[in-house]
Amino acid sequence: MRRTTRWNSALVAALLASGTGVLLEEPILLLLSIPAIVFAVYSHATAVPIPTLEIERTISADSPSHGEAVEVTVTLRNTGRQTLTNVSLADGVPRLLAVRGGSARHATVLEPGGETTMSYTVVAKHGIHRFEPAAVVCRDTSGSTAVGTTVEPETETVLACRSPIQSVTFGRLVHTRPGTTVTAVDGSGTEFSNVRAYRPGDRPSRIDWNRYARERELTTVRFREERAQPTVLCLDARQCCYRAATDGDPHAVAYERFAARELLDAAADSNEPVGLSVLGTGQQWMAPKTGSRHIATVRRTLADPETLPLEPPTVHIGRTDRTTGDEQGRELRTRIGRQTGVLLLSPLLDEVPVELARTLQAEGNPVTVLSPDVTAERSLGTAVARVRRRNRIATLRRAAVPVVDWDPETPLESAMRAGVNR
Repeated sequence: MRRTTRWNSALVAALLASGTGVLLEEPILLLLSIPAIVFAVYSHATAVPIPTLEIERTISADSPSHGEAVEVTVTLRNTGRQTLTNVSLADGVPRLLAVRGGSARHATVLEPGGETTMSYTVVAKHGIHRFEPAAVVCRDTSGSTAVGTTVEPETETVLACRSPIQSVTFGRLVHTRPGTTVTAVDGSGTEFSNVRAYRPGDRPSRIDWNRYARERELTTVRFREERAQPTVLCLDARQCCYRAATDGDPHAVAYERFAARELLDAAADSNEPVGLSVLGTGQQWMAPKTGSRHIATVRRTLADPETLPLEPPTVHIGRTDRTTGDEQGRELRTRIGRQTGVLLLSPLLDEVPVELARTLQAEGNPVTVLSPDVTAERSLGTAVARVRRRNRIATLRRAAVPVVDWDPETPLESAMRAGVNR
């Protein structure tokens, strides 16, 4: 609760006027001070609002397509016994969703048992968007006292704008072969490796029965194993990547996080080992693994605002995006194995990701760049930024680094298929 000072100046003026009237024996001054004193006393005598509220929120589509208009309906109900004479409501719209119709704010009077309903429209964007609790401010009749609170519905409101990847794997996107590689480890693969003496416990299907028929000697055939190649999702989350095409649109890091989440789910379905690296002020590293527990950990990390904040991170004094990217890029190269593929997600707004991708490629790591396009042609400066980004894409392709140039207004999988088939 906070008490405003809107009547304090009137009270001070009234006291000065009445005091002056007494000293000068001027009744007119005493009379003039009475209204101000009455209003000041009234502001302190009105009942402090005690809000007891419930809220309901519904959305017209739980799983809309990107760009689809979604209507949000909010109902606020006064379940207390006190009339709330001045109620201001602001719904908790997700930060990356813009209100394009109506208003997410409302003001009303709520009697006991009364309710009010408001509606507004948001435009769905890629990603999973969770609504925050609604903020409510209740003021007394005089407006001198305000009580603020938050109200949330019984069930969380989530708008999930997904784009599942079904036909493209890391093997097709990053590695030259479709997801597997022949290793030096002997096992139960398909390519012949060698023959050894039979050991108790060897499976009958691995015994060389032809040799046994000829020589009456039991031997076991060994094959080279085929294992899915590991891949690291590397997100460029430096400060310069927090750019959006237009006001109200998600920035590039939000699109990177969305794409990484969809790719992670695809890797889990195909049991491909996947890791995570984040370039930014809060660098994160997770080695490639498989398994539901590892996938869940990576998923939580992608959703962690400390790792991938919604707002641009603060760059420490003496450091720049360039120095941060170069240092963390060198650290990434020391951590990954020679056959580990890298899927670098970056809007390509400077040279750091270009140099990192070319270096990894030269050192023998398969690399593919997935780049959400957040450039525009609103002004000369943004048009120049778009041309420079296109030049960086051309530079990477000349260096044999595949680039998936993704317009966020199109489905992610379509852009990936186009990149694979290019």
